[in-house]
Amino acid sequence: MTFRGLFFLLTIAFFGALPVIAQDLTADAIIAKHLDSIGPKEKRDEVKNRIALGTSSFESKLPAKKTGGKALIASDASNLYFLASLASKEYPFEKIGYFNSKISLPFVIAGARSPLGAFLADHEKILSDGLFGGSISNNWILLNWQKGRGVVKATGTKKIDGKRAYGVEYFPKWVGTTEFSIRMYFDAETFQHVRTEYIHKISPKEDTFGQLGRQGGTEISMTEKFADFRDEGGLILPHSYTVDYVTQSNSGTGEFIWGITIAQYRYNQNLASDFFSFDGQ
Repeated sequence: MTFRGLFFLLTIAFFGALPVIAQDLTADAIIAKHLDSIGPKEKRDEVKNRIALGTSSFESKLPAKKTGGKALIASDASNLYFLASLASKEYPFEKIGYFNSKISLPFVIAGARSPLGAFLADHEKILSDGLFGGSISNNWILLNWQKGRGVVKATGTKKIDGKRAYGVEYFPKWVGTTEFSIRMYFDAETFQHVRTEYIHKISPKEDTFGQLGRQGGTEISMTEKFADFRDEGGLILPHSYTVDYVTQSNSGTGEFIWGITIAQYRYNQNLASDFFSFDGQ
């Protein structure tokens, strides 16, 4: 065999041995691998509802404040019930619900929502499409993926907390603005869902007669972070959940952080017919 022929064969053998993960993956392939990372389809289908129980925390950077309490996240394929108690007179709780195709975001004090509640009220697709809570929830959009719900597009890889992750951008139907983007990230080795980023860029307003100077734009971001994935009754689910909300504008930067540490999951509970509601609470 000539040197050129040997070199050709060695080159084919080398590139043929490269891991499949080095190849570009489509959004559909990433979603399929992500579902497998949660557990076998038979087990996923077996779980009709789930409840996550744990502790909650809240931190505000400006003004500086920390508090916490208990947390409960209950869900089935159509509903999400999120409750975090917070030992604070100014902020006693956070309640987030999607019940029977309707958003439920109670005021935390008379006439006012938290920054998190206000953001979700302005971007209802996060709840109605099953994005909020990620794979903690049985209402998770990818567990109930329907082609007609929206469009997904692979965006390549980026480093998330020092590890490579695949990105998938989600385009909801009738979102109504090009200034709002949603990107989900999946660990490149395990395909566990580790982050969702929601970014709303509000363009600067034009100068108007009688006003001095241009009114600067604002960027609002909400980032869901998932970690500490462990086997819970046959499903690999996150036990650490953080929501980081940041606003940036000419007037300064504000940051709020909510955390949930999940102690246990319970599956297929005998829930009352009116369980998914904040009425009377």
